[in-house]
Amino acid sequence: MDARPRLAARARLRPDPASGKTALLAPETVLLLNPTSAAIVELCDGRTLAEIADALAARFTVPREQALAESAAYLGRLRDRGLVELP
Repeated sequence: MDARPRLAARARLRPDPASGKTALLAPETVLLLNPTSAAIVELCDGRTLAEIADALAARFTVPREQALAESAAYLGRLRDRGLVELP
């Protein structure tokens, strides 16, 4: 819960002009993010996992435990793809 996830050095968030969605870009990778995924990744700005979960729980009106479990799982999948670092 004290981990501070951040985008990998090779990854960038950019708006996709064609779809209007947020895109997570890396070499040879483009992920168009849904609103929930975009919110999770945008909160990787130096906050801890606990702080990210608190912000998501308030924004999406879900239990904090659910926000923590789902955001940690999603960030783990992005880490496995080399798009996020979980120091």
